[in-house]
Amino acid sequence: MIKKFSVKNFKNFKNQIDLDFSKIRDYEFNQALIKNNLVNKMLIYGPNNSGKSNLGAAIMDITTHLTDNHGMENILYTYYLNGDSVDEVVEFKYEFLFGNKEISYLYQKNPHSKLLSEELYENDKLLFKYNYETNKFDNNIEEAQTIDISKRTNKDMSVLKFIYNNTLYWTDDSSVKIFMEFVNNMLWFRSLKANEFMGVMANNENMNDFIINNRLLTSFEKFLKDCGQNYHLCEIDDMGKKIIGVKYKNYTARFDIVASTGTKSLWLFFYWMNRTKNISFVYLDEFDAFYHYELSAYILKYINSRQEFQSVLTSHNTYLITNELMRPDCYCILKDGKITSFADSTSKTIRQAHNLEKMLLKGEFEK
Repeated sequence: MIKKFSVKNFKNFKNQIDLDFSKIRDYEFNQALIKNNLVNKMLIYGPNNSGKSNLGAAIMDITTHLTDNHGMENILYTYYLNGDSVDEVVEFKYEFLFGNKEISYLYQKNPHSKLLSEELYENDKLLFKYNYETNKFDNNIEEAQTIDISKRTNKDMSVLKFIYNNTLYWTDDSSVKIFMEFVNNMLWFRSLKANEFMGVMANNENMNDFIINNRLLTSFEKFLKDCGQNYHLCEIDDMGKKIIGVKYKNYTARFDIVASTGTKSLWLFFYWMNRTKNISFVYLDEFDAFYHYELSAYILKYINSRQEFQSVLTSHNTYLITNELMRPDCYCILKDGKITSFADSTSKTIRQAHNLEKMLLKGEFEK
């Protein structure tokens, strides 16, 4: 799990911004949102242009050089460097907790998102360090002592990625292996325009094909019904290809044509929640952009029930801010380049009966 993330000089974050999952309180309600003493389910509330999408891009930046799952890289990482900064170095730091192992990964990039340095630590012990300008290399990774990094044909390629891909044997408890598998299964997606995503896989996939080929049509119909969308789904032939259809009394129609924008967003959500069983982390940007309150609450509850992955959701919807759904140390405000949980944004002792939405609207969490 991610314990803490920091970035500096990236897009609208000129100064260092920290997202700390270890700042938890001893609330006795909604304890399932906490895992291994870290926030496992977080919802970030923030005004427009506060940087919610940029925060997701910053967290997912690690996947752009350590994995082949690039997705939206060309769009998300345009104008990489903060526009007001005189410093041309972007700094990232990730702290992970895997059992009793604390893994720290630090790196720097230039304005064109090219690596300048990498560092990897296990419980504060240096495992690996490389400087791309001086070629200074420190390697304390036991399984990779014989690796020859001079064989990299692409000198911009992450040295850590090269080491991982070219080391013949990794033990199951290897910190490098555990760390790399987590990064390979990080996912960012949104449904504001189309199937925009980062992580998990390299190329887009037809959602019709995935659901039909994996025999998920019945499950998809049930999911939509649980969300208040009553469709009688079926397979139909479209120029020799099977796609999802909807049965009506008088005719059968293409699902992608008759479905509303909100229903298509649910389609995308269902797809990603079933696409892989190994998701480690999900950043779902403006997850409820096309949902009414009750549907937004249902999707939030669904995400919160998926304990196997850590998640961060962003929203403008103040109706979702209630202790019935989450808890004050899992709700955060992103404003003026800072992320602060509700619990740390007020001097009041927040109890389960408090109306968090009313407190937010009154400015209680901006003091």
